[in-house]
Amino acid sequence: MNILVTGGAGYIGSHCCKELSKKGFHPITIDNLVYGHKDFVRWGEFFQGNVGDPAHLKECLSQYKIDAVMHFAAYAYVGESVE
Repeated sequence: MNILVTGGAGYIGSHCCKELSKKGFHPITIDNLVYGHKDFVRWGEFFQGNVGDPAHLKECLSQYKIDAVMHFAAYAYVGESVE
């Protein structure tokens, strides 16, 4: 089962990918690497892109047959989230 993990290159998302992989799932990370780190993506595939950009999301979804989505992508600071 392919699981799209948004923000999978961040702390929480990368740990989720690790656990998904241990349980036999195939995590696919999409992350723009603004706050995430490519080195954190050690389990599954990596797609660099912004989930807020429909073109990036469509491209990622067309490459992989996604069965479920786990959403961890977010701005790290309150000010960014409200502006």
